[in-house]
Amino acid sequence: MAERSQACAGVDVGGTFTDVVVHAEGHRPRAVKVPTTPGDQAEGVAHGVEEGWPGAPPRLLPHGTTTATNAVLERKIARTVLVTTEGFADVLQIARQDRPALYDLSVVRPEPLVPHDRVVTVAERTGPDGRPVVELTGEEIDRVVGEVDRLDPESIAISLLFCYAGDEHERRLADALARLGVPISRASALLPEFREFERASTCVLNAAVEPVMRRYLSNLSARLPDPTITVMTSSGGTAGLEFAASAPVHTLLSGPAAGVVAAGAVARSAGFADAIAFDMGGTSTDVCLVRGGAPEVSTASEIAGLPFRTPAVGIHTVGAGGGSIVWVDAGGALRVGPHSAGAEPGPACYGRGGTEPTVTDAHCLLGHLAPGRELGGGLRLDVNAAARALDRLPEAAGGAHGVLAVVRATMARALRRVSTERGVDPAGLALVAYGGAGPLHATALARELGCAAVVVPPAPGVLSALGLLLAPARYEASRTLMADAGADLDAAWADLEREAREELAGQGVGGEITLSRVADVRYAGQSHELRVDVEPGVDIAELLHRAHREAYGYAMAGEPVRVVTLRVVAQGEPILSAPPSAWDQGQPVPEASREIGVAGDTVKARVVSRAGLDTGDTVTGPALVEQSDTTTLLAPDEIAVVDDAGNLVVRLDA
Repeated sequence: MAERSQACAGVDVGGTFTDVVVHAEGHRPRAVKVPTTPGDQAEGVAHGVEEGWPGAPPRLLPHGTTTATNAVLERKIARTVLVTTEGFADVLQIARQDRPALYDLSVVRPEPLVPHDRVVTVAERTGPDGRPVVELTGEEIDRVVGEVDRLDPESIAISLLFCYAGDEHERRLADALARLGVPISRASALLPEFREFERASTCVLNAAVEPVMRRYLSNLSARLPDPTITVMTSSGGTAGLEFAASAPVHTLLSGPAAGVVAAGAVARSAGFADAIAFDMGGTSTDVCLVRGGAPEVSTASEIAGLPFRTPAVGIHTVGAGGGSIVWVDAGGALRVGPHSAGAEPGPACYGRGGTEPTVTDAHCLLGHLAPGRELGGGLRLDVNAAARALDRLPEAAGGAHGVLAVVRATMARALRRVSTERGVDPAGLALVAYGGAGPLHATALARELGCAAVVVPPAPGVLSALGLLLAPARYEASRTLMADAGADLDAAWADLEREAREELAGQGVGGEITLSRVADVRYAGQSHELRVDVEPGVDIAELLHRAHREAYGYAMAGEPVRVVTLRVVAQGEPILSAPPSAWDQGQPVPEASREIGVAGDTVKARVVSRAGLDTGDTVTGPALVEQSDTTTLLAPDEIAVVDDAGNLVVRLDA
C-alpha cells in the first residue's frame, strides 16, 4: 500500500472519453479510458482514477479540463459586469473594427460575453506613464459600487485604460467591490500588457468562467481529497488549484496543450526535432507545429471568435473527430462536423442510442475497428447500427469511403495551416499521431502533406493524459514597457524573475526552478510584434532580425528596434522527464486477418496486437495494429518499425 501512495495519475477530460495514465515506481504505466460524464466531469475523473489505480489514491494528479472551454462555447457563464474607464463602454463591441471574413456579406461577429447594459464606466484616467491624469475619488468609487450592485452580478471584470502602466485605480476599485461578495477579475493582474480591447476581452472571459471553474474544482477536490491536484494551462505547463480557480482563462486550451507537450517529447524520442502534433479525438482535431522538440507558444489566441492574450501553445483546431456527425449541405455536398455525437449518445456503433452517421461509424463499417470490440467503459461496437446510420446518406456520397475522404480533406487543410502556409517544408517533419482516431488517418495524411515519417507512440489514445505527467509547473510573468533595444532592461528583468519565481513557490512548487527570458519586439512603426527567446549575450535587435527573416523572408537591419513587452517564464521539474517506452498493454492477442476498406478498395489485412510487438519488429501493410486505446491503419506497402522508445515509426521519405 505504501508503494501505491507513490503513484501519479495524469487525467485528461475530453468531449467523449476521460483518459487516465497512471505511473508508479516499479510498475509499467497503465492507460485507462472511461466515458466522460458531461453533467459532472468530476464523476468521470474519479471513476477513471479508481479504475486506473484501485485502492490508495495517487499522490499527484495533474489534469486537463474542458470546463472553462465548454462554458464559453455553450455560453453557460456567470452573469458578468464589466467596469472600465469612462469613454470606453463600447470597447468589446467596437473591438478592432475589422471583419472576421472580408468578403462574406452574411458574416456575424460573436456577441460579447458582457452586453452593453452591464458595462459600468468610471471617471478616472491613468496615463501611459502610470501616473494619474484624472484622480479616482472616493465618491466615484461609492457610485460605481452602487451601480454594479444594482446589476446583480455573479462576477465582476475590471479593465481600466493604461492599467498595465499603473494599477492603483484598479486595486482601489477591487477592494471596494469586494463587499459585494462575488469573484473579481482585475486586468492589471491577469494581463499587464497594452492593447485595451484584447486586455478587456481576456479579463471578461476570465470573470465569466471563474464561478464555473471554482465550482468544478471544489467538487473535484471533494471527490478526490487526497491527491495534490494541479491543472494544465494553455501554455503547456501546470498550475495549482487556486491559480486555476482564480485565473481560468489560462485553461481554455488545457487538454490540447498537454497532448502537444507529449507529442514533442515523443518526436524527440524517435529522433525528430521538428514535427506536427496531430491529435484526432472524439469531437475535434488539434494540430500544432513542434520545433526543436517544443511546441510554439503564442500570446494571441481566440475561442469562439473571442480573443484572449494569455500564453498558449499554437494549436489550430477543426471540428473533425471520430464522433463528428456526417451530413449533406443544401448544395448536396458531403460534410463532416463540426457537430459531434459526443459522449452521449455517441456514434451509432456505440449502441447507446445514437442514430446519426459519424466518422467512427465509417471506420467500423470498413472493418478498421474489430466487430464486437470492447472500448473504454465497457462499450462494444455494433456494426449493424453503424451500417444503419450510414445508410441514411445519399448513394452519391460514396458511403464510408466518402466519409473518410471528406474528413481527411478537412484535417489536411489544418495540417497545411501550421506548416506549408507558414513556409515550413513538411519534408523535414514527422507527423506524431495520437488521440483515439489519429493513427487511423496518419499515414494517408502524411503522404498527402509530404511528411518524412509518421510516429505513433506506445499509448496514442491517452497521450494528452501522459503529457500531464511530462509537463512542468509553469508561470509566465509579463510587462509592457515600450523601450529601445539598447535600453537598460536589467531592473525590469529582475522584477519579472522575482515575480515568476515567487508565483511558483506560492503554488507549492519545490525543487529546481528554471527561468528563461522572452521579449515581444518589432521595428519602429510596426503595429505587431514577434516573440523571441532572449539568449544570453545576444543583442535583442539581432534576435528580431533573425526572427523577422524567418517569418517574412527578409530583415530591416537599418531600422530602429523597439522592445514592447518583456516576459520571464519560470518552470519547475516535471513528474516524468521522458515518455516511458514499456507500457502495460495487456495480454497480446494472436494475429488474425480480415477484409478491410482502404482507399476505395477491399483488401485482406493482417490484424496485429501491439502488445505482442517488441523493439525492432516490423509490420507491413495492409495491416491493423490494435491496442486498447486506438488502432493504427497501414496501407499496402507501408512498413512500421518499433523503435527503441517503443514508438511505431513509418518512414515515408525512403
